[in-house]
Amino acid sequence: MTATADPEAVAQPVEPEREDELQEAPPEEPQNAWEAARELLEHVPDSFADRGFLFAGGTPRFGGNLVGGDEHVVSGGRVHGDVVTGHKTTVYQLGSAFGTPLHVSGEVPIEELAALARVFRRGPAFERALRQLHEQRVLILTGRADTGRRSAGLMLLSTLGLSRIRNLDPDVSPAALLNGADEAEGYLLADYTTSRTRPLRRSDLDRLRETLAKQNGYLVITTLRSGSARDLPTLDWQPPEARAVLAAHLDALLPDGEQGVRTEELLAQEPVRQFLAKPRPIREIAEFAGPLSAHVPGTGSSSDLVDFGHGFVQEQVGRWFGDPELHLREKAFLIALAVFDHAPYTLAAECADKLFRRLETIRTAGEPDGIPPFGSSIEDRLSLARAELNEETEQTPWGPVPQRMASFLDPRTSHTLLREVWTSHPSARPAITGWLNALATDSRALVRTRVASATALLASVDLSATMSGLLGPWSGAKDFRLCVQAANSLALAYHAGTAAVPRILRSWAGDDNARRRWTAIRCYALLGPLLPAQALEALALAAERLTATDLDQLAATIRLGDQAPAGDQPNRYQALGLVEAAELLLLSPEAEQALHALVRWLSGPAGLRQLALAAFLTAAQRTEDTVVGRPLLLDWYARSPRPEPGSVVSVTVLSPPEEPLPVRVLLAALWRTALADRLYGTVALGVLRGWLVGAADHPETDAQLAEMFDDLAVTERDRRRLDHLVRTVRDGGPAALSGRTN
Repeated sequence: MTATADPEAVAQPVEPEREDELQEAPPEEPQNAWEAARELLEHVPDSFADRGFLFAGGTPRFGGNLVGGDEHVVSGGRVHGDVVTGHKTTVYQLGSAFGTPLHVSGEVPIEELAALARVFRRGPAFERALRQLHEQRVLILTGRADTGRRSAGLMLLSTLGLSRIRNLDPDVSPAALLNGADEAEGYLLADYTTSRTRPLRRSDLDRLRETLAKQNGYLVITTLRSGSARDLPTLDWQPPEARAVLAAHLDALLPDGEQGVRTEELLAQEPVRQFLAKPRPIREIAEFAGPLSAHVPGTGSSSDLVDFGHGFVQEQVGRWFGDPELHLREKAFLIALAVFDHAPYTLAAECADKLFRRLETIRTAGEPDGIPPFGSSIEDRLSLARAELNEETEQTPWGPVPQRMASFLDPRTSHTLLREVWTSHPSARPAITGWLNALATDSRALVRTRVASATALLASVDLSATMSGLLGPWSGAKDFRLCVQAANSLALAYHAGTAAVPRILRSWAGDDNARRRWTAIRCYALLGPLLPAQALEALALAAERLTATDLDQLAATIRLGDQAPAGDQPNRYQALGLVEAAELLLLSPEAEQALHALVRWLSGPAGLRQLALAAFLTAAQRTEDTVVGRPLLLDWYARSPRPEPGSVVSVTVLSPPEEPLPVRVLLAALWRTALADRLYGTVALGVLRGWLVGAADHPETDAQLAEMFDDLAVTERDRRRLDHLVRTVRDGGPAALSGRTN
């Protein structure tokens, strides 16, 4: 798979549907990352959170968790098997885009192994696999991706008594496997892809066995069945019995003392027997255990339990699109409702008619028939779609507006439907791709976000087709709105389980196309809380591309905003994109790691220093709400513990000490550096002036500022400068500085 689309395809603009549907000219400037992230978090569909693809709940910094919040995993209890929630490979290393790729591995947490051991059941080939691994030290497990191969690999290594097991990065050539990897007793290389251009040979296996024998280690490789592995000693993995898997997950979810008898009682239910009668992916069986464990036999209709089975939804979707009597317009509505599930009905209907035009063009030669302005009733449409209509309030830029929201009765329907249409009906792909392309630049944030989430789901099903038809062209488009769409879609795809996303970002970040590099940085801004080290390294490497002219233009933009001279547009937005990405990282759950990086950058090259100062001062202007709230960085400063009495607070930025510096010391170092900087000093004073003005009616904020100013006044010059600032803002009132003198 090639992450970057054909350059010729990238250059082609997205054609409008009709001349009378031409949209306004694309904006010259990209949407601000902070605003774009807020829109994404506000409008992302509930189905992502409900299926565990996105974070649900938590304590976000500003209303969501792509940029801030607590991580939640698949709801309904522990789920094991080939379940991917966005970071299946523990560690990714920036490499191929910027130089020679390094081999990186991450240790599997003991807690994960212990939890997996509780629910894992051995398949029919487990004992043979165990003997082969013990004798040969290298085992290649082949099979479908939904059979629990990764879990089997971990349990094979654990059964050998190995306590330290490491995941290996699959984006490594066969000749480089284990080269540079941290030593461990066991290694797991999950989802490894071989091909004719990158084959895994017997000589590679011999070398691996020799290396492992020297360190008394073992390696399990899981991969799909393919011709490139036909001549290798592989073992075909067969999943364990579905009933045993479901029973194990039920035992893990039920309270102590209820396992066994209660599990057998639940498994004896007729809907459960029907569910187990058909082949199921391990993931689906594990998910089914959640609602089943909460079911109380004898209460309610047993048919309700049938709806918990995903097969019910799959069969319904298959009937819809396999019915030749169902009008194409209604099939278009079903697809549109899958994209706009739990959104205004009128929006889904409007977009459905646009899709119908495209599908009709494929179905009939020449000019397609028009769309009747009046068709099926809403009730008939929703009954067909097994959906409902609810009166709810929609948040719009103009305030809350009452709307009739259409939603599938089963929230899994939207994902199942999109997957079915994309994989089982390839003739419809051109129409769907063109439809999503047209909606990607819609003026409504809800529409753009739902297009991004739908694209992410399609990517999780068929990445190659989605890359070539949507993500690749968007990432390098001249219209920044499409670049934002590519970044949003790829970030959501990572949450949806697309493990190749870090590799795609590495490729984009080193691409010759400036817009594609910008897109990669924007996506790193969204995924920073999950990939903080990779994101920060990508920002640092990208900053090295900036010239002295770029840096001067960046400083002018930060100082003057919209009044800054135009300069070179592509490079200007490259620099601003880096600043906005670093800003989001500084306001994310990984803020402390980002803060340490910014302080390190102060003593680095000019590009890094300016990036650190610009990102810091931009983040300093963010408040708890969009108007007059308390500054987020000031609140962080106030909540952080003070350094121990008598500790030395460095005035200059030195090399990182062995012990991490307190947050207050790091923030103070950034403030003092910014205030003393030739380019950014006036900006820093302006930000502090804004803080002072905003604190006028908030005594608590005023007290926090006084405490921070006291820490900033290390020298007499510092004190005079801050004292003058306070007196100027307070119309000559007494300075809010106390305590330390120098």
